[in-house]
Amino acid sequence: MAEIFREDPGYAIELLNSILEDGDQAELLIALRQMVEALGGVGQVAQQ
Repeated sequence: MAEIFREDPGYAIELLNSILEDGDQAELLIALRQMVEALGGVGQVAQQ
């Protein structure tokens, strides 16, 4: 999934919006974890 987010950031945004509309917290946490991985990990995201 992280690879897909790297290749298509627009899809990542659409997915997040969809999850937020549904209100599924577990699914949101999984997607966010994958997005952080796609962006280089927690350290890289925190640094940015």
